[in-house]
Amino acid sequence: MSTVSTRSTQRPSGPGFLAVVVGSLGVVLLAYGAFAFLASPLAGGWLAVSGLCLLLSGVFATPWAVEHTELSAEGCRTASVAFAAVGVALLALFVVVNFASFEGGSAGN
Repeated sequence: MSTVSTRSTQRPSGPGFLAVVVGSLGVVLLAYGAFAFLASPLAGGWLAVSGLCLLLSGVFATPWAVEHTELSAEGCRTASVAFAAVGVALLALFVVVNFASFEGGSAGN
């Protein structure tokens, strides 16, 4: 008798957990940027663009993107990583700029 394993090596067809988390974070940031746009157009636009980049990163990390775009699996992975890098860089710069603008304090009398 032989003991041959019949495990399937196929990847799951649904989106991965990380893609869902990054996409959800992108949606939240996009919505927050839209609300913040009323108080500060620059800050709102900045947050919205970073959220859009994270949303696109999550979308390109799904099997749906491979099936419905003309990109290969490697191309979708590259696009996902690139959008994630841009989104995280924009968020980091947003924090740095806001921290620097409030670090000086207020002018005394």
